Amino acid sequence: MSRRRMNVTSDSPQADVGPRAFLEPLARILNVSGCHPRDLLREFVSICRDLPKPKRAWEPLRPGHVADLSHVLARWHADEQYVDTEGRPVPLPLEGPEPSLKGLVSRVLPTLDSAQAIQWLTELKGIRREGKGYVPTDKYLAFNRLPVAAWAHGLAAVLGMLRTVEHNVSAPSHKRLLERMAINPRFPVRALPRFHRELKRQAGEVVWRFDSDMRREEARLKGEPVTRLCIGLYAFEDPLVTGRGRKPNRKHRARRPSKRRSLGGRK
Repeated sequence: MSRRRMNVTSDSPQADVGPRAFLEPLARILNVSGCHPRDLLREFVSICRDLPKPKRAWEPLRPGHVADLSHVLARWHADEQYVDTEGRPVPLPLEGPEPSLKGLVSRVLPTLDSAQAIQWLTELKGIRREGKGYVPTDKYLAFNRLPVAAWAHGLAAVLGMLRTVEHNVSAPSHKRLLERMAINPRFPVRALPRFHRELKRQAGEVVWRFDSDMRREEARLKGEPVTRLCIGLYAFEDPLVTGRGRKPNRKHRARRPSKRRSLGGRK
């Protein structure tokens, strides 16, 4: 599938983001943790020396714009104008009198080109044709359906986490952003599939509840300053097992020598 670039109008509040935006907070965090700049430079040069030449040129990112597409689906599932009497999203024509799909995109994401946003929603299978209109396929977008979207979404999450960690290191306790982790260093690999299924189910409910809170505050906007607020729930494995072909090496218990009976039989 061809790679497409998202067009953004000139009044967008976010500037382009290059590699420095990711490297700078990470370097500062490592430096505060005790790493000398000289050591960081040596290690980074060593890492880059072993990297292959990329197959495509770096494209500047506006970190949230790909992720913002999911906000269209959330509003489609929640706003009274776009749901029926039972709370289900209604099919929308592409354009024309409100409500329409282009009208919804322009209302939710006024800084994005609506035609390009609809193209991305279609390629990510976030919307589908139904009769003469369009309907959403879910409340969320699966960004891994398009590699370029998956990378953009993942990099936005990485950048957000780096900024939060850096902020929290120096901020007073009452001004820190949320950082909570639950870690089990000896979790059985056999239980991973079941655990991840349940985690994804419950995480979806939690995220949707807080997304609803954010949308209610958005509806109360009255010409005041705004920022992009994001909450994310992530799972980590160390070493990574899920999706890998091999299971991590396990420590085998030493086998006890078998007790052999003497040739003379029992005494």
